[in-house]
Amino acid sequence: MPSYFYRARDTFGRAHEGIEVAASEDEVLRALSQMQLTPVLIEARGQAPATAAKPRPAGAIAAEPARRPWVQRLLTRGVQPGSVALCARQLSTMMSAGLPLVRALRSIARDQTDARLARVLEQVGDDVQKGESLATALSRHPDAFGDVFVSLVQTGEVSGTLDDVLSHTAGYLERAELLRLKVEGALRYPTFILSFATAVLAAMFFKIVPMFSDIYARFRVELPAPTRLLLGISGALTSNAWLVTVLLAAGLTLLWMWLRTEAGRVRFDTMKFQLPLFGSLIRMYAMTRYARTLGILLGSGTNILYALRVVRPIAGNRMVGRAIDSVRTQVEGGASLSRAMSETGAFPDMLVQMTATGEETGRLDEMLSRTADFYEQRVNAKVEGLSSLVEPVAIVLLGIVIALMLVALYLPIFNLGHAMRSGMLGS
Repeated sequence: MPSYFYRARDTFGRAHEGIEVAASEDEVLRALSQMQLTPVLIEARGQAPATAAKPRPAGAIAAEPARRPWVQRLLTRGVQPGSVALCARQLSTMMSAGLPLVRALRSIARDQTDARLARVLEQVGDDVQKGESLATALSRHPDAFGDVFVSLVQTGEVSGTLDDVLSHTAGYLERAELLRLKVEGALRYPTFILSFATAVLAAMFFKIVPMFSDIYARFRVELPAPTRLLLGISGALTSNAWLVTVLLAAGLTLLWMWLRTEAGRVRFDTMKFQLPLFGSLIRMYAMTRYARTLGILLGSGTNILYALRVVRPIAGNRMVGRAIDSVRTQVEGGASLSRAMSETGAFPDMLVQMTATGEETGRLDEMLSRTADFYEQRVNAKVEGLSSLVEPVAIVLLGIVIALMLVALYLPIFNLGHAMRSGMLGS
């Protein structure tokens, strides 16, 4: 009867390895299940087992890789969140079926349409086969698996419920991605309209208006004030095109440099919340992500101080991130979470009150999830309302701007007949 070498982890996350004599690999899986061990690697005895790496303490996370230069981060395409969510769902299903972790990772990697994620999963499988925990292996690839994902996986490994945790994580990622796409869709249309309006105005000032300027130069009549103003602006722009280009490039460069500073980014993100129409949407979206992520982390048993550190970048807003830093400092000093949130002034009263209720009842994760559900419903309603409002408003405003320019251009034409009768046209 053949023998099999196995590596597995118990419910406390401790590593185990040994030799099991069995008729097949399925029999080994059943034996490990009876011993309450989660299989990591199973190999036939005839194959040389991979060299085991020095084991880490249970739940230990590898040190974060050195931060790459911003140019490299800009040129490197990250893994799509939707692909990570699908990966988590597949991994949960395979582990629930009893498939060893390494085999599940490599199977998912082979089926991946995202080549980058496929390479990452192959590397994760190799690291796990060498004895690393799944959380440690995932933490080596922060571009694909963020701190929230790694923290939840770590909790699942320690508790022995990795398949269930991965299933909940997949649901969380899928829900977050769907909400992100809705919000980005609501913001994409006005961005397109603004870009299109800028292109139209540039074409008018640099191409269309100069043509009329050449025609009106032959007139011996005084042009209307709106026409003179429009021709003056166009003439200033066209005669100083290089200067305008340099000033525009310099302005954009200064803006970019300002946004790269912490103070500049915090100020810019604060201004986002004050935008008409879209400010409340952006704020509710940030609060939804904060409450949802913190709730799922606390519900999985993550320490609140670590959870606050992990959730800091999740809101996608530096002003909220700075407020979370303040909350973490106060909680570390002994303050309650709700009181610390209230003193920052960055969190809505409802979120603060629900947090206080959760602390009093001992169901903080549930209260945070309920609040996230409420804000998510408001975000969806806001997106639908903006979708029906922004389009006609943007079209009307763009039409008014173009109409005013056209009226200013054609005002002299209205007097052309009078000018011809008076013989005021030059040769």
